[in-house]
Amino acid sequence: MMYVFICPKCGHSTMVSLYRSLNCRVCGADMANCEIDFLDWVELSPKERARLIRIYQKADPKDLCFYRPMPYYDHKERNYW
Repeated sequence: MMYVFICPKCGHSTMVSLYRSLNCRVCGADMANCEIDFLDWVELSPKERARLIRIYQKADPKDLCFYRPMPYYDHKERNYW
């Protein structure tokens, strides 16, 4: 399962599969877990992505989720291997 993270400080976005929380590679701030599904993100046009990123930049940080939900199959975080 892929997840989309957006940095509310600088607007950098990235997709990850195993990490539950993430720091921005550009500015070092905590990245917010985007509520949009990865497949929907891929289908967005560049203008729509930029609009969504601006929404996250303008949002109040206390309203953003900085952790993704932990699925039952996330072996790395549960130290199965």
